[in-house]
Amino acid sequence: MSTKTGQIHGREAFIANISSRLGRRAPSATPPERPFMGAPDFYKQIEKTTDEKIELFIQSWTALTGKVLVVDEKDAKESIGAWLKEVAAEQGVTQASRWEHAGLIELGLDEALAEAGVTVVPWKEGDAAESEASTAAGSAGSAGGDSNWAKRSELLKRTERCQLGIIWPDYAIANTSTLVLQCTPERGRSVSLLTGILFAIFRADQLVYRMGEAFGGITQGKTDGSQYASSLNLITGPSRSADIENDLTIGIHGPGKVYAVIIK
Repeated sequence: MSTKTGQIHGREAFIANISSRLGRRAPSATPPERPFMGAPDFYKQIEKTTDEKIELFIQSWTALTGKVLVVDEKDAKESIGAWLKEVAAEQGVTQASRWEHAGLIELGLDEALAEAGVTVVPWKEGDAAESEASTAAGSAGSAGGDSNWAKRSELLKRTERCQLGIIWPDYAIANTSTLVLQCTPERGRSVSLLTGILFAIFRADQLVYRMGEAFGGITQGKTDGSQYASSLNLITGPSRSADIENDLTIGIHGPGKVYAVIIK
């Protein structure tokens, strides 16, 4: 039997087999009803207070083995600095990479880490664009023995030696404890992907209940694809990977340990 690209053969038998395995006599003759597209209205109408969103985030984040610290704004600098030094000591951190974000700079984290003997590598504009562009090319080059990997920028070389990455997400989704990160020249995605430990800091008013709210904020006011960041990362707990035999491994494609600080 000759076949052509795009043709489907054996579809009915395949669906009938699935139907029988589900305990059904035959496949349904009519497609299932689809009364709405996307999230249903009742879900969109759910409203949560700030404290409820904080509690939801904590429940999901800790269920994924993450740790959370909630601090008042007036105590933020001292409390976050102290916890960061504690984490660095526990995890044996000697180098940390940090987004060049105003909120992180105002907290004086570099000084706190210096007191703990930790060197900070800020993701500063200049080498950032080159570093981000070379991440994918470099990975391919290293696998094939190509020289591209050796040509990666100095900023990327320094970042890959860091054990801890410090970031300030655009949004945090309470319902799934997901961090939403848009990369920019000062906020490289490598900081949250190359390091083994992720330390995220954000304000309580950045918490949304649903993922759609975060996407709505990201798309608001944009009319052209060029206005979007080159990448959008969604981080929900530590990196988890499983092979075909379902053997779970933590920390293969990103940080294996995650910490979050919520500033009220």
